[in-house]
Amino acid sequence: MGNRGPKGYDPVQITNSTSFNAFGKVEYASIFCSDDNYSVQRDETWRASSRGVCLVTRITATVRTPSGNIEAEPYTSSGTSFSRFAIIQVGVNKFQVTRVVSAGRRK
Repeated sequence: MGNRGPKGYDPVQITNSTSFNAFGKVEYASIFCSDDNYSVQRDETWRASSRGVCLVTRITATVRTPSGNIEAEPYTSSGTSFSRFAIIQVGVNKFQVTRVVSAGRRK
């Protein structure tokens, strides 16, 4: 559930589940929300410092591989309050930013 209270949504967190380091940008729906640039090491999670009531519209990722920098397929939405995302490998030199659905957590 998180401790969002009346102040807005949980800050965005992006888990890098690939074997490589990655970087990218979290884009928000409102001009009053500044986009977050991030970089995340392999097997680690980046967390935004704050978020407020900003809806996420797009998350990009560039994965640094031995073959060079590879653009992941971005996560896009008309505007989501969801906060947990991951960078995953879906094929040879193919990556994707995806929503993480928490498994088995009871309300």
